[in-house]
Amino acid sequence: MNAFWLKVCMAGAVALGMAGAAQAVPSTFPTGTVKYDPSRAYNGYLLIGNGTPRLVDMNGNLVKEWFGFNGMPNKALPGGRILTGTGTWKDGQQDTLALIELDSGGNKLWEFRNGQQVPAIPGQPSGEGKTWIARQHHDFQRKGTPVYPVPGQADGKGGVTLVLAHINERNDNINKGIQLVSDIFYEVDASGRIIWQWKASDHVDELGFDEAAFKAMRQYPPKDNPVAARHAATVKPGGGYDWLHVNCLSYVGPNKWYDEDPVKYAAFHPDNVLFNSRDANLMAIVDRKTGKIVWRLGPDFRPGTPDARVGQIVGAHGAHIIPEGLPGEGNLLFFDNGGTAGYGEPNPAAPLTGFHNVKRDYSRVVEFNPVTKEIVWEYDWFKNHKGILGHHNFKFFSPFVSYAQRLPNGNTMITEGDMERVFELTPDYEMVWEYILPYNNEPGGILYRAYRVPYEFFPQLPKPEEVSVTPPSNGFFQLPNDKGEYAKTGMKGDIVKVNMAGASAAVEEEGEDEQPQGMHSY
Repeated sequence: MNAFWLKVCMAGAVALGMAGAAQAVPSTFPTGTVKYDPSRAYNGYLLIGNGTPRLVDMNGNLVKEWFGFNGMPNKALPGGRILTGTGTWKDGQQDTLALIELDSGGNKLWEFRNGQQVPAIPGQPSGEGKTWIARQHHDFQRKGTPVYPVPGQADGKGGVTLVLAHINERNDNINKGIQLVSDIFYEVDASGRIIWQWKASDHVDELGFDEAAFKAMRQYPPKDNPVAARHAATVKPGGGYDWLHVNCLSYVGPNKWYDEDPVKYAAFHPDNVLFNSRDANLMAIVDRKTGKIVWRLGPDFRPGTPDARVGQIVGAHGAHIIPEGLPGEGNLLFFDNGGTAGYGEPNPAAPLTGFHNVKRDYSRVVEFNPVTKEIVWEYDWFKNHKGILGHHNFKFFSPFVSYAQRLPNGNTMITEGDMERVFELTPDYEMVWEYILPYNNEPGGILYRAYRVPYEFFPQLPKPEEVSVTPPSNGFFQLPNDKGEYAKTGMKGDIVKVNMAGASAAVEEEGEDEQPQGMHSY
């Protein structure tokens, strides 16, 4: 843990100056574990899923970290192993130099970097002025293991790895005027050799785009959406128009649909591949053998269509089939961000180009039956909350990043990434654990993903103590002024006093370690 935040948290102080402060969210709030019911939560470790891999216990204590690595995401495997990354390509868009597997001691067990040769990168293996890099981004999965940690799963040693990566290309059907950043899927064997690949642009006519959508894509960079056009002015060798922005990739995995009828439900063959496009508002399953798209949700959610049962998705993340053996197995779970995305006819959201013409100003988490496309479970602030906050449009909203994980006890862990917040809900929407990332002085200011990991995955570590955390009433949580005085609020009870003296000392000593926040990519 960074010394600055360690001392501040130990002093009982609060985190200041998160990137979100500029968005009119509260500027002062506690970090770490702020609520915890050990009897109702699914207890295990939390693996921070981007940047430096960090393993945290239920009470927010840092258990282990791997400095020098920065996965997108970081994933755990049984036996204390992790899959992570080594650096990013400065001339690309979120492109990892190498995807690697580490053992419990931090030793490299496996590596993939044979995606593309680029001009030699200092500090990286090079030959004849060239360096091989993976260009992996956003996701990967070791074949034979679930999409996230499940007790008793296979260890995945020495197996094939599914990798989401980038390439650059030109495709006049998508956009004539600019270099594309396109998504490509690889399967990589134990030696790091590519044994299968699938390129999205080869199947653009299978993605459900109408002529209005193609017309919108051909108008990149859009004049009516400067955020979406931010890369257009300075196209780096690995940059350009990220037209699909695929942000998750996984095997369908063993499931009840295919077990019931392999012919009728051939789309759900365990070896098929599921992906989600953030910018196009669609998710799809690729037949591993034929390469054809055999199942799709979106991009058309108009009333009367089968996809309207799920409802309009906007900029979604983390689509996956809930693994076999977990409550809800076989259903599809994802984080529906909201924000802005999609291609189609111009409208008030995108009046000139139709580029990102769908908007919504709140998020939801959706579990639905992928056969009938009917919602099974949904977390949506407006539907799940009553009272003054709901009536005054207090929103659960992360327009970028984020994730949802089904836990073995039936709870769902949700990463609200833009707020760097992770919380666990029961099926009846009761919050039994809540954690706010204290590492927000690192570049980016977001939490891409987090994973709950069973204790058994790290047998080298002693099982942590699980101590409940009961938050005070907000009316009693007060900060002192600079004279150490607390406001006289008239509330009857004991004010929760914060040791600001210790926090101030930590700030003075470690303030120089703070790093500037940058505009993150979505």
